Amino acid sequence: MASRNGPKVSRAELKAQAEAALAAFRNQGGAVKQMPSVEPVNFACSTCGHTGVIGARDGQTIRCPKCRSIIR
Repeated sequence: MASRNGPKVSRAELKAQAEAALAAFRNQGGAVKQMPSVEPVNFACSTCGHTGVIGARDGQTIRCPKCRSIIR
């Protein structure tokens, strides 16, 4: 990465550096995985009554941000 005090690096040069680093990672046997998408979930806590929207992945356990009891 370029530091603030170092020489200016163009966007094209940064992109080329990133692509070269990714190619080197893949050549060493590395795999790039896609993370599961986060979906907004409406919730209502039966313990404290807190309601709202929280982001969660599929299969993730959701806890109430207020009282920390399990919602899903």
